[in-house]
Amino acid sequence: MPRDTSPVDPAWDELSRRDFLEQTPAAALVAGAVLTGAIAASPPAGTQAAEAASVEATVFRSGWDKTPDRVWLGADYWANPLQDWRVSAGRIECVRAAPSRHVHLLTREVTEHPGRLEMRVRIGRQDGGTLAAGGGSAGFRFGIRGELPDYRYRLIYGQGIDAGFSSEGKLFVGAAASGVPVDLNRQQVELVLELTAQGDRRQATLFARDEMGRELARVSREGLLPAQVAGGVALVANFFGSALAGKAGKGKAKKAADSAATATSGRFWFADWHLEGDMVSRHDQRAFGPILFCQYTVSQAVLKLTAQMPPLGPQDTPVAELWLARDGEWKLADRSAIHPQARTVTFRIQPYAADRDVPYEVRYALRSRDGARTTHAFGGTIRRDPVDQPVITVADISCNTHEAFPNADYTAKVLRLNPDLVAFVGDQFYESSGGYGVQRSPLEMAILDYLRKWYLHGWTWRDVIRDRPSLSIPDDHDVYQGNNWGEGGAPQRGTQEQGGYNMPPQWVNVVHHTQTSHHPDPWDATPCQQGISVYSGPLVYGGISFAILADRQFKSGPEGKVPPTGGRGDHVTDPNFDPKSADLPGLQLLGERQMKHLAEWVTDWRGAEMKAVISQTIFTAMATHHGNEGRLVADYDTNGWPQSERNAALRLIRKAFAFHIAGDQHLPAVIHYGIQTHRDAGLAFAGPAVNVGYPRWFEPSVPGANRAPGAPENTGDFRDSFGHPLTVLAVANGSHQPRTRVLEKLHDKASGLGLVRFDKVRRQITIECWPLLADPSQPKTQFPGWPVTCTQLDNYGQKAVAQLPRLVIEGLAQPVVEVYEEPGGELVYALRLAEAQWQPHVFAPGSYRVVVRDADSPRRRVELRGLTAAAQNREVRTVTF
Repeated sequence: MPRDTSPVDPAWDELSRRDFLEQTPAAALVAGAVLTGAIAASPPAGTQAAEAASVEATVFRSGWDKTPDRVWLGADYWANPLQDWRVSAGRIECVRAAPSRHVHLLTREVTEHPGRLEMRVRIGRQDGGTLAAGGGSAGFRFGIRGELPDYRYRLIYGQGIDAGFSSEGKLFVGAAASGVPVDLNRQQVELVLELTAQGDRRQATLFARDEMGRELARVSREGLLPAQVAGGVALVANFFGSALAGKAGKGKAKKAADSAATATSGRFWFADWHLEGDMVSRHDQRAFGPILFCQYTVSQAVLKLTAQMPPLGPQDTPVAELWLARDGEWKLADRSAIHPQARTVTFRIQPYAADRDVPYEVRYALRSRDGARTTHAFGGTIRRDPVDQPVITVADISCNTHEAFPNADYTAKVLRLNPDLVAFVGDQFYESSGGYGVQRSPLEMAILDYLRKWYLHGWTWRDVIRDRPSLSIPDDHDVYQGNNWGEGGAPQRGTQEQGGYNMPPQWVNVVHHTQTSHHPDPWDATPCQQGISVYSGPLVYGGISFAILADRQFKSGPEGKVPPTGGRGDHVTDPNFDPKSADLPGLQLLGERQMKHLAEWVTDWRGAEMKAVISQTIFTAMATHHGNEGRLVADYDTNGWPQSERNAALRLIRKAFAFHIAGDQHLPAVIHYGIQTHRDAGLAFAGPAVNVGYPRWFEPSVPGANRAPGAPENTGDFRDSFGHPLTVLAVANGSHQPRTRVLEKLHDKASGLGLVRFDKVRRQITIECWPLLADPSQPKTQFPGWPVTCTQLDNYGQKAVAQLPRLVIEGLAQPVVEVYEEPGGELVYALRLAEAQWQPHVFAPGSYRVVVRDADSPRRRVELRGLTAAAQNREVRTVTF
């Protein structure tokens, strides 16, 4: 992506440079560790002073009176949803009158220990009217817990006890109907919640006070279990909007209930939130921001690192810095401006020596309302390029509904597997992630809505990607579409199936920027239609060259082009469907530009011993059953269509003997592509979903041919729904009746974890795949059928019919061999050898030209012309450099 060239605020140079420059390396490391949660200080125990310090440590006071106006409320808070809250004039405001808006406190929670808690806050109406003069309700929620123990899970799915007031004049703990009258004919009230121990039970008492501190009303609830009050706390605007809220199911009834709830909601402000007591525990390491997470890549002597920031305000510092530590000394490496819409800071270092692990910190000076600045840091390690490592591992990750947010057990397993590269291959979230659906307009609110979902992804993965390179390619749900046929960036003008993007190009570019700005520079940065940015290009790491493809962005939409389906424009249910009727001229899959660059990549072996393609989805139509739809005859959302363009792409990919890594299917599988015959192209891994939402199955009506002895009947050779030869080597169907608890349900639906190992010494590729609840550190815990191992040469699986002379190459280790047809000069394949001798094979008799060259020095090359292919060719040619 192009470098961010937004203007830099001159105030940066006045900003306390001493905050950055006068830190010793050791002090900076400790500060970074504290700010990123690696070190948590605790006071000494056993003395009266220590006990007093411990009590004081649990006290929390909101600092909004010192916070500049902005959307982001601060590192202590998580707002639901992000776009409906802001800091304004020293308080926070819920700017949208809608039900169930809340702000969670991240760094404190209530424990089950006996003692006391006091929590208070001032509340008023944003428009300045009296609290009795409009609709809605407001107050606290406490004891917030969820099915999963991680504190972040409860931010989305937690339930608790409500304590507040309703505009009808009720003060309540629990249900509003059980409340007591309170006079709300005033512009603000202070709510005070007290929790106290009564033996093995707890009592909750809520007070309402006026501006002078006089009590207006109180209400208590006794007999609460310690577990009922323990957990998170939050401020809530509009616990409920009407009697219908939350009671309707789906469809029109739910829309009617939501509409009624919104109509009876209000807009409120909150100020001076205070929390203290010995029932409170402190967790400063849970603070989130101002530097939320970082992503980076290192490729061909270029480091690109993107730090994700929250939505800051005009008074906040507009730039951040990247510091690197080499030989124990911290040095400023780059300074860059925050992207005004994506809220990212992208750093680009060239040349970058990737010969050692290098600690890094992104540093940012957060301003307060009075102009004071506090330096924050978030860091990790830029790993050395493991080019000398014999095996390179890639985690294949996609399709996360965040139903088990933050998927803590999953990410812990990834850390134990310690992949060299993490490939997020699409659907980093879904429209449903985090609740509240999606907001598509106005533009700024839609961007904030996207960022909240993207922050869920970053919060889930930040401890994995802070210390290793990662890439992220957007899929359809990342751009708020159930399916996306990008039509080269065209706007959607009809149905989704007609193609195009249904979100504005500026919004799509924010998605691309947040997810791909840390990628290596694209092959060609020229935007496509509507000015939508592109990101496809090469990544070379650990001796593997990866081609990052955008297989959604340029694909043609089916509706209006293919024969009518009689229903959904992408799903064919007619059993008499003829696939050839849909293979029409002029259709696109990867698009002309991307195909051109992919062809160039095939012969570009700089720094690479093996190759792989990474894209959103595999190039076949595999699933036979979808969701609740039963058997599906054909699905135009798969990359088995359009057939001719799919075949052209695979012909290119196999010329580099490249393996294919993808996701999207929610159906873990290893398949061997066929173009004309079974297994004549390469292999692909459709990795499992992190959290399966919409399920798919592969349940063919006939057993597979030529399957391995004892293998399941849904493996072997088949034809996919668009007529392509398809060989299934392993597949994992989910249950049709999964269990109901969160993790068990996701496990039963075939959620899981995928890993690809590239063995550069043996020139083998091993695909591993575990169910969600499996322990990857234990043997025999993978899905049945895994692991699967193939050779590099299997990725051009067409059967050879002849050989060229054996080549003995002197003076050059691991040369590249390119084989061309004569006449015409079409490339047959390009391969980097593991050894200095090899006998090229070909797929047709005739005359050939062979180029033997140095992968990294194009001028070092030898060309052999007029080589004749022959079966059992015994000729030897010596090539000397």
